[in-house]
Amino acid sequence: MPDLVKLLIVLLIVLVLLSRRWNLGAVLLLATALLGVLFGRPLGDLAYDVGEAIADPMTLRLAAVVVLIMALGGLLRETAGLDRMVEGLEGLVRDARLILAVWPAFIGLLPMVGGAIFSAPLVDQLGQRLEIVPERRTFVNYWFRHIWEYVFPLYPSFLLGTALLGVTERQATAALWPLFVASVLAGVLLGLIGIRREGKGGQFEGGQSLALLFRGGWPVALVLVLALGLRVDLVVGLVGTLVLVVALHRVERRTLKEVLRHVRWSTLLVVFGAMAFRRVLESTGAVASLSATLARIGVPSWAGLFAIPFASGLLTGLGTGAFGVGFPIVLPLLSRNPPGPGELAWVWSGGFLGVMLSPMHLCLALTREYFEARWGGIYRRLVPAVLIVAATAAGMLFFGG
Repeated sequence: MPDLVKLLIVLLIVLVLLSRRWNLGAVLLLATALLGVLFGRPLGDLAYDVGEAIADPMTLRLAAVVVLIMALGGLLRETAGLDRMVEGLEGLVRDARLILAVWPAFIGLLPMVGGAIFSAPLVDQLGQRLEIVPERRTFVNYWFRHIWEYVFPLYPSFLLGTALLGVTERQATAALWPLFVASVLAGVLLGLIGIRREGKGGQFEGGQSLALLFRGGWPVALVLVLALGLRVDLVVGLVGTLVLVVALHRVERRTLKEVLRHVRWSTLLVVFGAMAFRRVLESTGAVASLSATLARIGVPSWAGLFAIPFASGLLTGLGTGAFGVGFPIVLPLLSRNPPGPGELAWVWSGGFLGVMLSPMHLCLALTREYFEARWGGIYRRLVPAVLIVAATAAGMLFFGG
């Protein structure tokens, strides 16, 4: 059986199981085992590969960061930090059109599954007042919720992507910021232009609003300053921030137990499954075989770098799925490893833009249902927005030097 067919079988099984709502981590581990069997990897060696991948310090660090981020989000909810940030933001932003964008973008700073539904009520209320059709409301709420995923190091998918591509969080942020700018521009052009201007102020003056925003959001700001500004390891910064939040708010043991109870521990399985899948792809030679096959049939490497992660993202609707399935496969297609800024932006945009177009993306599905919007009207804005970001990434790849 040709190696390309074997890989397609594995990917098809992954997609079928995900469509049946299986846990992505479990599916990746199953795909890892199937990959080893199809490529004739001895069971002992396969088990060693999986164990080595899970015990790798990079994998353990990634798992720790993911858990700490979810715990921080839980603490912010329990200590009313999120409520203070909301009040402060609404006091600072005076233009209703900006609030439509800033509010979901602000919620996007706190990684959470299906988070777009959290910002939907405010966008809906304001959108009705401004007489915005449901499809535009859906697009604005959904698109601005996700603008940070190119540069924000607190997203599990961002951390997984950097780990799989072998770059640091700082290197990824430095390379991907043009995609962030393009995403904001696309959201403004296709979501906000044409909406009538209306002033809206909060109940607090500017100084009071800033104070509320700081009181609620200082933990997030502290983590970012430590990680991006002072280059403190993300694990150390998150642990220190969590300790400060617990001490300053005198969080009780009962509250801590509640926070830990709501941590999505199944996310760890995604991390372990993705890293094991990558290791077995390498040890079986499947990745090198795919590269050779694509070259033999005349598929340009630049096309594969975008198309494979894009297909993974489109069919899974998950950033972790796009990166965890797509990135390991395209590693040998890179001109150098780790990739330079142009290739990094190209392969990253392929994966994430596939996610943004996927009807299986939970944020898109929930938001569309909330606003009772039509799919056609949503995609008439979503597709051009995706093309703007993709064109930016292509420019970085071919003209970035």
